[in-house]
This record gives sequence, C-alpha cells and structure tokens, in this order.
Amino acid sequence: MKGKAKHIIYLTVALAMLFFGVSKLELNGPWNAVTIFGVVWTLFALIVIAAHLNALLWMNEQKKKELARIKQMKRNTWERRLQQAVDRRSNRRARG
Repeated sequence: MKGKAKHIIYLTVALAMLFFGVSKLELNGPWNAVTIFGVVWTLFALIVIAAHLNALLWMNEQKKKELARIKQMKRNTWERRLQQAVDRRSNRRARG
C-alpha cells in the first residue's frame, strides 16, 4: 500500500477502534487503574487519528521528502553508532 490509501485505511481502523473501544471502557468511575488505562488508551487512539489526518490533509510532497531524508540520516547515525560499539567490543576481546 502506498500513498493516501494506507492512511485512509489506518484512519478508518483507528476510528472504528475508538468508536467500539470507548463504549467498553469505564471513564466515569473513580481514578483507579481501569479509569487511567481508559483515559490513556483514548488519548493514544486520538494521537493516532491526528497523525493520519495530518498525513492526509496537510502533508505535501516536500514535507514527505524532508521526513524521509531525516529518517535516513537517523538510520545512518544509528548504524554508525552500532558499528562503533561492535568494533570497540571486538577490539577489547582481541586485546584481552
């Protein structure tokens, strides 16, 4: 799946999950673990919905390319750090 179709499907699933899930959660009770879980779960679902709406409505090609470039830089940095850690560990073992 590419493009907006993926975001439309995920947005639909998140909305359905929120619609059916909120009716099952206890959000009006006293503040206990169940109520806190319900509130956090609902907030997380709203964040997912907001992210997909952002991708559908306000994300243009320039922003997508910039985000892809940033993600690639982060992957390269992570890979470089991991390789340095492996090299240090192998050097320590070789010496000792």
